[in-house]
Amino acid sequence: MNQNQIKKEIAKEFFLSQADAGAIIDSILLKIADSLKKSKRVYFKDFGSFTKKIRPGRHIRHPKTGELIWIPPRPDVDFNPAKALLEILDD
Repeated sequence: MNQNQIKKEIAKEFFLSQADAGAIIDSILLKIADSLKKSKRVYFKDFGSFTKKIRPGRHIRHPKTGELIWIPPRPDVDFNPAKALLEILDD
């Protein structure tokens, strides 16, 4: 399911226009991103949590030249599903 499909479902369920549903989704995603940017944990009960982590830098070998290349550390998002979500998926 993609963002557009979710927007349509929310608009239908709550009798909103698709533009309003899209604005709500965009606002939620922006709040999540802002919290992660500040290194805060984002938790949804019975769904899971998002946390910001930094992937360490590393050396890799260029496939064509064989030269060692340094990949710098970079931010990443870690998702840990809640127990309730895993139980729903197990049914």
